[in-house]
Amino acid sequence: EWEITPQNIKYLQDLRAKNLQKEKLIQVTLAETEKLSHEYEGELKRLDKILKQLGIDSSLLSTTSASYLQVLADSCSLLEEDNIGRGLEVALSRALLQQADKAPSIATAKAKIEAVKIENLKLYSQLERLEEAVKLAKKEGDEDLELT
Repeated sequence: EWEITPQNIKYLQDLRAKNLQKEKLIQVTLAETEKLSHEYEGELKRLDKILKQLGIDSSLLSTTSASYLQVLADSCSLLEEDNIGRGLEVALSRALLQQADKAPSIATAKAKIEAVKIENLKLYSQLERLEEAVKLAKKEGDEDLELT
């Protein structure tokens, strides 16, 4: 038998609150799953478009071929180019040109880093000699104290 008591009412209210919270979480999860499903379908359509441009039937691809295709598709995404062929070549050329433009500044930065490394080595060498001189002076000071 079930009694209506303040404890039971509190328990049922807590249980209802938990269920409502879990229901909201499930709704958010379902919405996210649906969004990801649409994104996945869009990516599949994009990959099929690329395959059609290349004249390849996606059902005939081996796993290795699929991996190569994924690299090609990722390259298109990085270069913000949806077309295989001339557009991809132009986008890739632009990226290589930008990389070449930055090469002198990268080389200059590397040269500066090497110069700093060399300077640090010189400083460490001087520091080591000073440390040896301090040890020698301390030893001679100790010997002088023993003589007096």
